[in-house]
Amino acid sequence: MAHQSITATELVRNLSGVIDQVRISGKSLLIKKGTQTVAELRPPPKVGIPVTKLGELLDSLPKLGNEKTPMSQDLASLRKKAVLPKSSWD
Repeated sequence: MAHQSITATELVRNLSGVIDQVRISGKSLLIKKGTQTVAELRPPPKVGIPVTKLGELLDSLPKLGNEKTPMSQDLASLRKKAVLPKSSWD
């Protein structure tokens, strides 16, 4: 895969625009000084997981087992006791 490149001089003159280009395109940019590649500017690694893997992740989580009923009862009790503040939009 061929990487785009930019000279160090061009980078200094257009730093903000070059950073935006890398951010928007998601592609790395090689920085050259003369004929030598001296650095690479690239977007940070993506964190998290893709949405397409969400179901697989949820299936892999531990199940509640015997704690399911008591937890459900605790949540129901908390919901009954919860008092929400009056909305300032009313």
